[in-house]
Amino acid sequence: MTILLGILGLSLIVFIHELGHYIAARISGVTVEAFSIGMGPVLLHKKIGVTDYRVSLIPIGGYCAMKGQKDFQLALDEKLEAIKGDSDSFYGGNPLKRIFISLSGPCANMIFACLAFAVIAMIGYTFYTTPSKIILANEVYPEIQSNAQKAGLQTGDRILSINGKPVTYFSEISQIITLAADETLEFVIDRDGEILTYFIPVQLDTSTGAGKIGVINWVETHISYIEENSPAFNAGFLPDDKITFVNDAPIKNTVELQKALSGLASANVSVLRNNEKITLFLEIPSAEDNKAVPLGIQFSVLEIKSPTYSFFPALIEGAKEAFKMLGVTIKSIGLLFKGVDAKQAVSGPIRITVMLGDTVKTGFAQGASVGIVTALNFLALISVSLFLMNLLPIPILDGGLILFAFIELLIRKQVSPRVLYFIQFAGLAIILCIFIFALIGDVSYLLTL
Repeated sequence: MTILLGILGLSLIVFIHELGHYIAARISGVTVEAFSIGMGPVLLHKKIGVTDYRVSLIPIGGYCAMKGQKDFQLALDEKLEAIKGDSDSFYGGNPLKRIFISLSGPCANMIFACLAFAVIAMIGYTFYTTPSKIILANEVYPEIQSNAQKAGLQTGDRILSINGKPVTYFSEISQIITLAADETLEFVIDRDGEILTYFIPVQLDTSTGAGKIGVINWVETHISYIEENSPAFNAGFLPDDKITFVNDAPIKNTVELQKALSGLASANVSVLRNNEKITLFLEIPSAEDNKAVPLGIQFSVLEIKSPTYSFFPALIEGAKEAFKMLGVTIKSIGLLFKGVDAKQAVSGPIRITVMLGDTVKTGFAQGASVGIVTALNFLALISVSLFLMNLLPIPILDGGLILFAFIELLIRKQVSPRVLYFIQFAGLAIILCIFIFALIGDVSYLLTL
């Protein structure tokens, strides 16, 4: 089911891309000879006018076959100096027509991303986070380098702003730091009422391409849920209890709680219940290496609901979010040249299919609105990436077609078909290398699942 959902999601994105080409071709007066949903052998088809509409066997993407796409091969075979075509063919007429048709596919993906984010803005969503109070990561994981600790931050500090931008939640801190690899950021913090400023270099995580400074979020020990028949349930813990001591050692956050319980078979745990201190005897199960002790407790975090928008304001928010994601994607591509492990950071079609299917399946398991939001968010991300990648000036991609059409406009004559052939052959080799590289990463990803 996961794979099927992923394939259907990717097919939708590719279908929208080809639909953009189709609409632009019809507007430009170019004959569309075939338009297919899916690839491979044709299952069903019906010819309406000059276009054969098809449903093909393999439910991945589709294609838009335009008149004149064979003219290129004909020009090569006959060693012509230019590609000749009728006025209603792809290579016939003004090169602006080819630019418009080639650009329309990627733009359709960008429009879809804007609309997807607009729907999300209308539905709204809930996310869970904690306040902006931090714990130094090296105090939990000694092997981790913490640039925050080196700069002077301390556990218990509350971050007020980063580079002048106020922050309230740890999720905001994480978002800013993630996108700021190899930059130095200004942090204003509150330390027991004293306002201090620090400049912290953001380290690049080469496995993900994200930035990090070596901090984790501070979670209070206020209990929100107890799993039935768990060690905490059997010990008598209740929701709304706040854990304050373990064997008379004071506990301020969940990290200190895990440290205090680590290696113990049992402990006396004090909780604050209705302003009364109560001590409970807790039998502690053993934990796997580097895993939290499984107590059956969930701790309280902040539940934040996003604002919802009416139709037209949602369209504006959707466009803002789509172009924001475009900027993040461009920046992420730049990080590939800064030492990022591309085998882990770059996803190929297999990994994207699995991740997309898993995201959709998990989202809908939590409810229809959650499923719609998570699915649209992931599809929008893929659409923005497809928009950008297709506009790269690599031959055989839309960006390559646009580039050569611009060159034709400038020099007022077509690039020689033979020159185009060798350039496209080189472009195909580049795409094939990228695909093989991504496929190797995908296989490695599947083996680790």
